[in-house]
Amino acid sequence: MRVESMVRLAAAVLALGAILAIAGACGGGGAGLTPTPTASVAPPSPNATPSVVAGITLYPFDAWFPQGRSLCASLAIEAPYWGPEVFSIRAEELPKLDVPGREWSDVRACRDGMTAIGYFSGNASVILANGSHEWPLFSPADEVSTGEVGGRPAVFVAFQQPFGFSAMIVVAEKFGVSVVAVTGTLEDAKQIAEIIDPKEIRIPEGKGSFKGPLNGIRFYDDLRGEDNRKEGCRWGSYGVGTPGYDGVEIPPDTPLDILPSYFPEGHSLYSKRGTTCGGPIDLVEAQYTAPTPGVLGFGILRFSGEPAWYLPYSEDWVAPETVDGHPAVFIAPPAWASEANALRNYPVQLVVKEDFGLTVVTGDIPLDEAKQIAEGLNR
Repeated sequence: MRVESMVRLAAAVLALGAILAIAGACGGGGAGLTPTPTASVAPPSPNATPSVVAGITLYPFDAWFPQGRSLCASLAIEAPYWGPEVFSIRAEELPKLDVPGREWSDVRACRDGMTAIGYFSGNASVILANGSHEWPLFSPADEVSTGEVGGRPAVFVAFQQPFGFSAMIVVAEKFGVSVVAVTGTLEDAKQIAEIIDPKEIRIPEGKGSFKGPLNGIRFYDDLRGEDNRKEGCRWGSYGVGTPGYDGVEIPPDTPLDILPSYFPEGHSLYSKRGTTCGGPIDLVEAQYTAPTPGVLGFGILRFSGEPAWYLPYSEDWVAPETVDGHPAVFIAPPAWASEANALRNYPVQLVVKEDFGLTVVTGDIPLDEAKQIAEGLNR
């Protein structure tokens, strides 16, 4: 299992940082409604500075994501969206977005410099984000015009290239911005955007991510931070982010090797690999497949150095425990979240402080099985 699929409770489809499919990079087919431009529109190019259009500051790609602005400003389902329960937001706190003839397959939350609620279906996405009137966009001027949605100024984008969504509307709201994108026409997008009543929208902040020490393990919530892991082996959005890291043979005598004496019935080893970030070996990770198609299975990760782990979840999700005489932290959904969302998959994590660093067991398995796996590892 890749590191990026083991650093959080969300399933692999929620991989952190997959923001290349941002709204402005999407394209598509035709456009029905063509708003009359109300001003000279010159949206930014990749090398331009931010531009204000219809009261919304549009940022080029290289002035937004690579410079560390919010990863929540994305229509990609792979952006860092998690179930709102991750931030202890209850279902009744979420803004209601009832669109006739449409059911949202998922509603998610994101916190990264802004709080955003994402509503997703097969051919439409809606993002409600608090904060400033700003959004990333990568489109030529002939794709962009201005108009109004319910009397509010808005940016209309009709993508000409067949890539993802074909139409998008960004509306300046009192709470921040609403963004609607569809694989249809601008008229389709506008019909959804006009349903959004800003007077009825309150973006729930939820609880912040748990940060700091717990049971001898330091938890952090920023993959871009300089202190997220030991020097030479920092995590990035897609796993180990250190340039030049490479695979390495696993020495037979390393305490990092993964030799479980127990794993759930029907699971089998899919892959095991070692990684070096400068030392002989710094990381070993193993993935075990589940017997049921569509189930992720579980993974085990062991690394040397400071026992520190990435954690975007609120305090409700963590509890200090002991595993085989070692300090540990269990990361699992609170009971109210599990009960309210019985159909969701909630992979768990068990983080164990070791003499060499840290062991992490994570996956679509019950917490008691994760504990049995961790207790049965070689030490």
